[in-house]
Amino acid sequence: MITMKLKTTLLSAAFGFIALGFPSLGFSKAPFVPETAPLNIQVPPFDVKTLTCGIKVVFLKNDEMPLVSVNLLIPGGSILDPEGQEGLGSLMTALLRNGGAGDLTPEVFDAALEDKAVDMSASVDKEFFSAGFKCLSQDLADVLPLYADMLRRPQFDLKRFETDKADSIDEVSRLEDTPDALTRVLFSKALLDQSPYGHSASPTSLSMVKPEDVLKFYQAHLGPAGSVLEVTGNVDEAKVLAQLESLFGDWTAQEKLPDNVDAKPLGPVIYFYPKQVSQVFIRFGVLGLKRHDPQDIPLSVANYILGGSGFTSRLMHQIRSDRGLAYFVDSVTVPFNIRGIFEVIGGTRPDSVKEYLTVMFQVLNDFAKTGPTESELQQAQKSMVEEYAYNFESPFSLADYHTSLVFNGYPDDYLQTYRDKVKAVTQNQAAAAASAVLSQKNWVLIVAGPEELEKDLEAFGTVHKVTSVFDPLVSNP
Repeated sequence: MITMKLKTTLLSAAFGFIALGFPSLGFSKAPFVPETAPLNIQVPPFDVKTLTCGIKVVFLKNDEMPLVSVNLLIPGGSILDPEGQEGLGSLMTALLRNGGAGDLTPEVFDAALEDKAVDMSASVDKEFFSAGFKCLSQDLADVLPLYADMLRRPQFDLKRFETDKADSIDEVSRLEDTPDALTRVLFSKALLDQSPYGHSASPTSLSMVKPEDVLKFYQAHLGPAGSVLEVTGNVDEAKVLAQLESLFGDWTAQEKLPDNVDAKPLGPVIYFYPKQVSQVFIRFGVLGLKRHDPQDIPLSVANYILGGSGFTSRLMHQIRSDRGLAYFVDSVTVPFNIRGIFEVIGGTRPDSVKEYLTVMFQVLNDFAKTGPTESELQQAQKSMVEEYAYNFESPFSLADYHTSLVFNGYPDDYLQTYRDKVKAVTQNQAAAAASAVLSQKNWVLIVAGPEELEKDLEAFGTVHKVTSVFDPLVSNP
């Protein structure tokens, strides 16, 4: 996943629709945006080196603060969790940080970091593992060996294993406490079915994980192949590079990643989770695009217009501003190494669900047929180009962004050329790119709300009631 403030920059997917035959709806007039001078954004120089083991090291020197940020991205992620042991990757990364390292017990390792006021962590996402820290520049030489021990010589302490496992089971057990969390799990399972991308941890799958499983998983999947290390801040590049080579240069490669095929959504389908809440949570979506699809920029622009631009988007105008049907409504696009997702997320009152969905489907249907207007396109391009500056507010956030670009194989000049590519998108290109994905019929709709909503949802298709997010989902015949 690429970390950034401007979510439309790299997220490249699209939107689904249902042709329900609703009457045509007009759009609110776009707000007036005064002319401003063009932004002069200078991309700072990044220096990329490669260690003997194959790790790419991305340096961004910045002497404004006496701080250093270091973060390593390793290919893999939770999609590597064995079937029946979903959550193993998350438990492994928790124990990587908490279970001691090198010759230091967990308590001594924690104390060593606290002594230097170091914030060190490890985590997992669907497609990668990450591990990093922040410290004062003067402490970097002392902290790097601790960091290398965590990554290369973890102890996986048994007592910490039991604690982290219990904490993980407790956390997963509470997924159904909030509509946000439970609909997120159901959406992923429904849309990314028959793929590791749709799998999620359960108390049962975590209970099956043993200490030896954590060690085996670590040995198979953590290593230098395809990894990218970011070093940002007040550093002496030559000295840091030499120390990194001494600490990581002989690290051996992990197992080759398996090939993954595109997911097969269970849709068109509606899943309803009865839950007594004052705000109904709704998720709707279809498959989007893979990374590096040539349509990613046109689709990013289209998504900005449709639902990604907040109060200026069509969805927000039609659903919230004009009708007051939602507390919020937004659309997001997330690319993967397989086809990613497009998702519309909204929250509304129980008595507004049917009208909310009617308008949502109509807006998507209209957009699929006609795409954006020329005026919408121009306003979106102007806003996206200006908002791109947010990525340059902090050298640390910019370095995170650029490192993710390198990690995911984007062109070296992506930062420099992104704005020109956005400005070059034509109305026809945006419409055609959106329509190519909007024509999909394998949509999924997830709703969590009061029991009586089931009848309202039947107006949009067959409804499957879900009583546990951990149970397998059924699909329409």
